[in-house]
Amino acid sequence: MTTVMAARRYFLDGATKSAIATELGISRFKVARLIEDAVRDGVVRIEIEPVPDIDIGLSRELAVSSGIRSAVVVRTAVGSADLERAMLGRAAATLLVETIETTDILGVSWGRTLHAIAAYLPVLPRCTVVQIVGGVPSLELDVNSLELVRRFAERAGGPVFPLHVPLVVEDPDVAAALRADPNVSATLAMFPRLTRAIVGIGAWEPGGSTVRAGLSGDASTALDAAGAVADVCAIPLDREGRLVRSTGLEERSISITPEQLRAVPDVVAISGGATKVMAIRAAIRSGLIHRLVTTEETARLLLADA
Repeated sequence: MTTVMAARRYFLDGATKSAIATELGISRFKVARLIEDAVRDGVVRIEIEPVPDIDIGLSRELAVSSGIRSAVVVRTAVGSADLERAMLGRAAATLLVETIETTDILGVSWGRTLHAIAAYLPVLPRCTVVQIVGGVPSLELDVNSLELVRRFAERAGGPVFPLHVPLVVEDPDVAAALRADPNVSATLAMFPRLTRAIVGIGAWEPGGSTVRAGLSGDASTALDAAGAVADVCAIPLDREGRLVRSTGLEERSISITPEQLRAVPDVVAISGGATKVMAIRAAIRSGLIHRLVTTEETARLLLADA
């Protein structure tokens, strides 16, 4: 009888072991033993409901194989890029709700897949939201980078630090002048304080990267020649995950630096699709990301390439 009472108070009522010990007139250690006995003897049965559309086993396998902290692998309908992005967006939105705390300073990047989060983002714990890349114009999407950050901030209800400047400019002197603007510098000063960030992964090929789309032909060609296959927050990477720094892009970009991104304790990347496999692999190898939200097809291709 005591075992059942202790188990009921602990699992159903949420009572602490100390409170149960006082109620039953026994030690807290005895309560802990009764709870263990209840589980072992079948008095308590614990069931974990599978999460719809998430492959838990494959998620774990990908995380272990890749050496990242965790992965969320989403089952999607192969062949529909828009549907894949929508499902990735929903999964990433759920992950944010489950992990963000009120003390967090959240960095938000940009990309087609991150754009999908906006449609599914519920109310978040009150936190600070910081835009970590400059603006990227896109005629394809109804939400630009500033609007995406505004939506995150609206859901979080906390302070917001936007970047009202382009991501890439042609002249390094212009970039330096923009960084010196008080409003811009206030946002840049938040980068070392970030506790979390959510980023996309661009594949360095036509149509695969919003950063590449904003560069001149000469700049894209220079990065191609330097071996770029991916970008994370306008940080170009080669296939081994090494930084590609010889082209001057960093001097012309207004965004978080590789060193600042690497210092963020928890960086979640959201990206999927067969054409993104090499880019995702490069991002993982770079050590810039800690967690990945991706599709089942992408996960299997990454595992096959491991």
